[in-house]
Amino acid sequence: MTRLEVSDLKAYYFTSRGVVKAVDGVTFRASESIGIAGESGSGKSTLGLSIMRMLQPPGRVVSGSIVLDGMDILAMSEHEFNTRVRWKRVSMVFQAAMNALDPVYRVEEQMEELLRYHAYGAGDARELMSSAVRQVGLDEGVLRRYPHELSGGMKQRVVIAMALLLRPSLLIADEPTTALDVLVQAQIINMLKGLKDAGLMLMLITHDLSIIAEIADRIGIMYAGQMVEFGSTDQVYREPKHPYTQALLASIPRMKGEKRLTYIKGSPIDLLNIPRGCRFYARCPYAMDVCRDDPPAVDVGDGYVRCWLYAKH
Repeated sequence: MTRLEVSDLKAYYFTSRGVVKAVDGVTFRASESIGIAGESGSGKSTLGLSIMRMLQPPGRVVSGSIVLDGMDILAMSEHEFNTRVRWKRVSMVFQAAMNALDPVYRVEEQMEELLRYHAYGAGDARELMSSAVRQVGLDEGVLRRYPHELSGGMKQRVVIAMALLLRPSLLIADEPTTALDVLVQAQIINMLKGLKDAGLMLMLITHDLSIIAEIADRIGIMYAGQMVEFGSTDQVYREPKHPYTQALLASIPRMKGEKRLTYIKGSPIDLLNIPRGCRFYARCPYAMDVCRDDPPAVDVGDGYVRCWLYAKH
């Protein structure tokens, strides 16, 4: 059963300088944990915020659909989404979220505020809080502590526990290991793998392809607001199709071998002034005349690639 289906999603920012097409026609379906990768400004975080219906002005979802567990969440009223879906079906750990903990309230007080909003009584609230902190590998004693008494790794676990309070089926994690040292990053990754193994569907948003390889079953590669490749993680890593995906993987350091690292020439396009055709055209080593037209999404194995190299023309 497909748990998350995004169809032709468009989310734009309407600025004084023009329209920024941050997410422009993104389509994918997934029933397993998924990783969303791409360089800064590719639209990854906007995609996550769109699914949470938390895109703030001047941004808004222009068109498309998002179906989660059979429910078209963009067709719901704000009240219905708040009561039926947000934090109950889907929750999100935002980038640098551990810095959002209020320093003057204990952890349990900050969790209780969310539970009161959803009308949970004191007894149920205590059970949910205890269960959530145990899920992320923390002792219940952390509930009585202030944020300044916690390490960076513990604070990150606390915000993940808060996202798990109402037992959602989908957790969106935006750069969950940012600003953490290497050892703590490994602990957070192992914790996320444990949550996945326990049945939670993860949507991991990151520029770090190695983290996605550890956790995600499927991967979507975003470039300039579009998803240029989507498929199983094993397929995409072993046989990347899109030239951008190939370049990303070629830029990862290897533990063994003498292969030199490469880099992607040029700069990403200006999303205020998107040229016609393939958005990777100016940086692509395989660019052809036909690439001046918008490429189709071509089925390749267990996914698709948006590239003329694989289309009949």
